Amino acid sequence: MITLHEIPKDRSLKRRALTIPFWFFMATFLTAILPLLAPFTALYDLIFRKRLSTTRTLIFFTYFFVLESVGLTIAFTHWLRRRLGLLDEAAYQLISRKLQRWWARGAFWGCLRIYSMNISIDGLENLENTDPAIVLSRHASTLDTMLPLAIVRELKFFRYVIKAELLNDPALDVVGQRFPNLFVVRGAPDPELEVQKVLALSQELEPNAALVMYPEGTRFSASRRQRLLEKFQDDADRFAITESLRHTLPPLREGSIRLLQYATETDVVFIAHRGLEAARSMASLISGALTHVHLEIKIWRFRAADVPRDKDRVQDFLIENWQRIDRFVHEIYPQPVTPQVTAQN
Repeated sequence: MITLHEIPKDRSLKRRALTIPFWFFMATFLTAILPLLAPFTALYDLIFRKRLSTTRTLIFFTYFFVLESVGLTIAFTHWLRRRLGLLDEAAYQLISRKLQRWWARGAFWGCLRIYSMNISIDGLENLENTDPAIVLSRHASTLDTMLPLAIVRELKFFRYVIKAELLNDPALDVVGQRFPNLFVVRGAPDPELEVQKVLALSQELEPNAALVMYPEGTRFSASRRQRLLEKFQDDADRFAITESLRHTLPPLREGSIRLLQYATETDVVFIAHRGLEAARSMASLISGALTHVHLEIKIWRFRAADVPRDKDRVQDFLIENWQRIDRFVHEIYPQPVTPQVTAQN
């Protein structure tokens, strides 16, 4: 069993030498071309009745790269002050946490405003509760990755289990690795080691801290659900679970199951949301996947003593709550997601 402080970091100078200059280039380039290109995108939107979605997307990406470049600049000044002895480690951690929150809220709420989205949140107090917690969230879009960090109204200490590919975003790379976070390598040669890292991340959770995980393992899509249905043709139990989830994938990854078994003193929070389903690519944004969308979020919490801990009951607990998430989405999107497939005995 590894410890929290033994989770390795991936501070690749080669990667950062590519990503950081590119981000600053994109911020400069998009800012320069925005006033030249926006009239043409607006005309295109008007002709094809796009509700200014193309123009909104141009503005959003300009805003995003500028926001990240500013954040990286501030992060560098914090690092320099730490190196010069002007900040001790505790102050450095706190000021970096505040910078992370500023960036996440800026990106999330900026996106909502640019696309004229509405948002409603039911049960936010369950996430803001200061007792340590494991947060299990639905994963439907890149935007929901920052959702827990962005919607809390006060500073909260989040630890994330997210895919290593996100290290290509230099803001996540530089600031995200100043805290206990885990960037999981999918398809790693030693899956057990990756699970051990997840368990280690749950150690020493201080008050007002939470570990955020996406137990589906990847963003939902109808094609991924269909592939799982085909994979479980000869496994009636897994097939039935997958078939019962119309808008989500089964949450039965080894890491999430073992985490709930291991963190016996920690509350569990579930986050359901609907409204981001169509936002999967640049083309979908231009087509209006987020324009005037109503993002609805529902959050509920279980005290540690009410969470089952043996493996079979943990699986049932996860499935029951994931089916609740699925029903929440299905209320708005009742259409079938995939063609009907029949299990083979």
